[in-house]
Amino acid sequence: MSKNLKEKISILIKKFEIGKFQDVINDSLIILKKNDNDFLWNLTGLSFQNIHQIEKSINCFENALGLNPKNFSASNNLGLSYKKLRNYEKAEECLQKSIELNPKYVNALVNLGNLKNETYFFDNAISYYNKALNLNKDLPLVHLNISSVYQSINKINEAKEHLNKAVLIDEKFTIADQKLTTLEKYDEKNPHTKIMTHKLEKLKLNENQKVYLHFGLYKIYKDLKDYEKSFHHLKSGNQLQRKLIKYDIDQHKSLSKKIKSIFSKINPEELQQNNGGENNIFILGMPRSGTTLIEKIISSHSNVSTISESNFIPEKVYKYLNKDSESLKNFLKSDFKDEYNAFIKTFNIRGKNIVDKTLTNFWYIGFIKIFFPKAKIIHVSRNPKDNCLSIFENLFDYPEGWNSDQNELAEYYLIYKDLMDFWNKLFGNSILNIKYEDIILDTETKIKEIVKFCDLKWENACLEFYKNDNPIKTVSFNQANKPVYRTSVNKYELYEKELKILFSKLN
Repeated sequence: MSKNLKEKISILIKKFEIGKFQDVINDSLIILKKNDNDFLWNLTGLSFQNIHQIEKSINCFENALGLNPKNFSASNNLGLSYKKLRNYEKAEECLQKSIELNPKYVNALVNLGNLKNETYFFDNAISYYNKALNLNKDLPLVHLNISSVYQSINKINEAKEHLNKAVLIDEKFTIADQKLTTLEKYDEKNPHTKIMTHKLEKLKLNENQKVYLHFGLYKIYKDLKDYEKSFHHLKSGNQLQRKLIKYDIDQHKSLSKKIKSIFSKINPEELQQNNGGENNIFILGMPRSGTTLIEKIISSHSNVSTISESNFIPEKVYKYLNKDSESLKNFLKSDFKDEYNAFIKTFNIRGKNIVDKTLTNFWYIGFIKIFFPKAKIIHVSRNPKDNCLSIFENLFDYPEGWNSDQNELAEYYLIYKDLMDFWNKLFGNSILNIKYEDIILDTETKIKEIVKFCDLKWENACLEFYKNDNPIKTVSFNQANKPVYRTSVNKYELYEKELKILFSKLN
């Protein structure tokens, strides 16, 4: 490599590090016309990855590997791009190749662990994470990831152990502090309260790090029944969170309008594919509405597995809503069902019937009805005030903006309610509407109704759902691993005064 090329690449690396990805792409492609270089193709691919142009990133990584088949970094990055496209089989192939080329490459081990975690091969995920930690035990993010796996399989002590390790490695890794608060019941003697308060007051933290501490302290003071202090931290955490997210509620208003317009002009029955969906169960609704409880109940059946919140359908369908009408028509006639079924097969599943608990599928019920005409759709709802409080008080892994602002949260809820009214009118009794409160008040009757709707033979395991070891990946893991209880009903009354803006819009 010439000195001139090295200097140019050095400049591009600095641009990449400060996030000037388009500049890196533009400059790199000019250089690459005269100088084919695998490192530069890899850097260009990473830049395309960062601006979400995944197909272009794949071309770049393949070019890098064409020049240097031993470039384990490019192989790893190629695997990540395939993972982003939900092509888990190809992603695993590339990540395994990266590890073959360099068995001590921590990034590939961690990424393969993440892939196995995402596809429910939890033992494999733990194994890969431990291999990475054996090479470098001071990786807080890996401790966080392995903790997440242990939490999913209800091994809470192991989850807490790794979170505590992460906190010791980096005191500013405050996401670990917040995750710990979800696993503990706090009393006044717990030293973690003072530790988190000290961090918030004394450490130089960015806003993201402060968000985690505020949400953690909210949980602690709620446990201590100091509701004034708890709400102070909840309000502060949400305000900071909202500042960090670029979001416009009008986007969701437009999406709802567009979907209703499409299905007001077509007859879904005329477009329905001949068969399909017999073994698919879709559970959907708002976050924190009780969907995880229903998932746990159904997946307790010996002939049912879950892929939880896959997000596959929303990701695939949404892009067609922004294309011309002809493209949308072609999509509705496509073999999307086969693509979805191929995706499911990459998961660690045992039962013939598969639960997909992607909450935002409520936007796309019409499309599900076309591609999976015999699928079971279960819509779970809850008292709007309790539901919205539970959303507002939880820190989600992928916040969207509307869940951190009282006005926007109320508006989003009303959009959801209006759209569900639309689907229920269009599809009638083919959607099972379940209220969370009804499950609480008449548990056995409602569970039997759900099992019957899913065309499953009755098994007592569904009634004793809390005894099974099915994994739970959502913030609702605590509730769904316990018998049904009533303390979550009318919980909104604790903060009725503080959330009057939100609650007034829901009346």
